[in-house]
Amino acid sequence: MTVTARESAGEPYTLVVVAGEADITNRDDLRGVLDAEVTQRPTTLILELSRLRFMDSSALHVILQANRALDRQGGVMALVAPQEAVAKMLKLTTADRLIPVFPSVAEATGG
Repeated sequence: MTVTARESAGEPYTLVVVAGEADITNRDDLRGVLDAEVTQRPTTLILELSRLRFMDSSALHVILQANRALDRQGGVMALVAPQEAVAKMLKLTTADRLIPVFPSVAEATGG
């Protein structure tokens, strides 16, 4: 798994790209990046998932924890472009009802 956080030049959101496979073996890496980004208090934190092939429940739990922390600060999280396996997990766990899912970053940002 690779996780890349990018400040969006002049935009009111932070973009985090998650690629590969997110599971119990690397959930702490994911947690570290998300915690660091939440600490920056972004208005909107977007997780771009188009290159994430697989996500297990431990990685999903990390994302949900970050979403709760961000929500307590008045921020919002959005998930963008999950591949079929990841989208299925989000739907089966109803996580897609807790965190909005969009087909593109432009749609997530209203642009």
